[in-house]
Amino acid sequence: MAITRDLWFVDTQVKALTNQIALNLGDATAGAFKFALFQDSVTPDASQTNPAYGSSPFSSGEVSGAGYTAGGLALTSILFEEHPSQAGFMRWKCANVSWSSSTIPAAKGGLIYVPGLSNRAVLFRSFIQEYSSQDGTFTVNFHVDGVAKLGLLGPTL
Repeated sequence: MAITRDLWFVDTQVKALTNQIALNLGDATAGAFKFALFQDSVTPDASQTNPAYGSSPFSSGEVSGAGYTAGGLALTSILFEEHPSQAGFMRWKCANVSWSSSTIPAAKGGLIYVPGLSNRAVLFRSFIQEYSSQDGTFTVNFHVDGVAKLGLLGPTL
């Protein structure tokens, strides 16, 4: 198994926080972020330099099938904020994504990336197990807390 966990791409976050790239997690512009599905043949690396959709390891292993277009779907209803019911936590939310009338084999995870930043990879979500659809709707339901929730309270080292 190559996909074993969720991960943020460290290089992307460091470059965003040091203003080397203009990553805006709150950008709600249509198509600002996309979500592409991958099979277990990819091995995401949190420490990869300049991670991007279309570059290794994301240059192969993307699912294919009826109703799925390479590159995935645009995320909608983007929201980046302090969690409204948990002080000291940030959350990054978006609407669930669905591929209707699809035949998608063995999707094990999804890559969130920014087309406007040379397909820069931001976050990889593991589904923990493989999921498929056969002439039906393939839906990724994100947690009520969002795609990601980050605690910003100590301890700090």
